[in-house]
Amino acid sequence: MAIIFMFIRNSAIAITAAILISGVIYASNFYKEIHSPGSGAAYFMIPATQLEKLIVGVVMTSFYYFAMILVTYAIGNLLGTLLNNLIANININMVMWVSLFHYSPLQWKLFEIPYEPVMSIFAQSSSSFCFRLFEVFLYLQATYLLGSIYFKRNHFFTTFLAKNVIGLVLLIVFIVELRLIFGGFSITLNDRLSFDFVRIVSNVFRTAIWLIPLFFWIVSYFRLTEKQV
Repeated sequence: MAIIFMFIRNSAIAITAAILISGVIYASNFYKEIHSPGSGAAYFMIPATQLEKLIVGVVMTSFYYFAMILVTYAIGNLLGTLLNNLIANININMVMWVSLFHYSPLQWKLFEIPYEPVMSIFAQSSSSFCFRLFEVFLYLQATYLLGSIYFKRNHFFTTFLAKNVIGLVLLIVFIVELRLIFGGFSITLNDRLSFDFVRIVSNVFRTAIWLIPLFFWIVSYFRLTEKQV
């Protein structure tokens, strides 16, 4: 990951994708051993309660991994910028060599408010991009941690498919409710009702993104208990 960050250090979109994808792959395989007859029996014989085992999984996949990925990003960013600038200085003295490297100042895209329109959904003026990214990271980790317990094989792809199917169903239900409430989609963004509605939906989303991981952790606990039985 440090080597990857060396090459994508100045792209907020690429950094975000690398963190989220690597995180969910790690979470989706965290409880992989419990689905094997041999290693599963050994795991459940560990002298610890299911709550303690789940807490270890939550801490490792959500908090510890995110902290370590920040350290890895810092190392990759520093090394990448240093190496790039060293090669750029060499290129200045070599006229015959086509310059593929240009001097680049040290940037910390992960701790800034991004200017890319696509990434602006993660950040607001009142908080850093890193904090908003952690909210999304926490939701995804809780989802794929449950998937690693619930599904027996192909944990990442099965969880990805199930999450998107359920999300599509919820989106259809949401659109139908909008249709029933407003009788159509003719309300403009300039209307006061539309502004209030968007604000309410935004507040609900901000609350849900913190409550959904808690819900998934609770479900994971009962599912882990069922697996032991």
